[in-house]
Amino acid sequence: MDTQSAAKLPFNLKIIQTDVNGIPKLAVPFIAMFNPDQFSVREEVELDKTVSKGAQGADPKPIGIKPREFTLELTLDGTGVNTNGVKIPVTAQVLLFRAATTSIVGETHRPPYLLVQYGTFISSCTLRSSTVTYTMFDMFGLPIRAKISASFVERTVAALGNIVGMLSSPDLTHRVEVKDGDILPLLTFKTCNNQNYYLQVARVNKLKNFRKLKAGTTLSFPPLSKT
Repeated sequence: MDTQSAAKLPFNLKIIQTDVNGIPKLAVPFIAMFNPDQFSVREEVELDKTVSKGAQGADPKPIGIKPREFTLELTLDGTGVNTNGVKIPVTAQVLLFRAATTSIVGETHRPPYLLVQYGTFISSCTLRSSTVTYTMFDMFGLPIRAKISASFVERTVAALGNIVGMLSSPDLTHRVEVKDGDILPLLTFKTCNNQNYYLQVARVNKLKNFRKLKAGTTLSFPPLSKT
């Protein structure tokens, strides 16, 4: 690998195996030869869209937030263009990716828990699916370039989940800054784990029109026992 590529290597995207608590394990990580040009992150609010008998349409109610999902596209190259002429077979790079992401771990009997890190993006997750597309071959029909499209599902580490749950406890007073598109029932659900208190929250904050929240406004969510 040339000096410039070696200097950039610590900043390349990494996929690291961890234990159930998100602590990195002594296992060979997968380090991307080329950083992705883009990646997408998907968030979804789970809604109750039950329609009452005889009614037309419904008012969907948020009942939870699903784990985030994100997709990466990684380029594999076996021509030596980025490794100072050293040709690392594409098939070997695919095996390294599989070993890091889908090999069954003996003690847990399941694919490994993962940590994906790229710049400031850090996610504890598991692999959901991956597709390898071979894009170039040599004269013998062996692949020399390929792309891996990999989808991951984010997971909440138990210790972090307990901390988040404690900070989100309805027994504490919280202050939340309104962002564009926020609605009071959903903010109440996120903060109090129950959207049914949104009218009380509106009264506490003296909101004249809780259906149109002004971005930048700070709302107070008192303990449920005092609301």
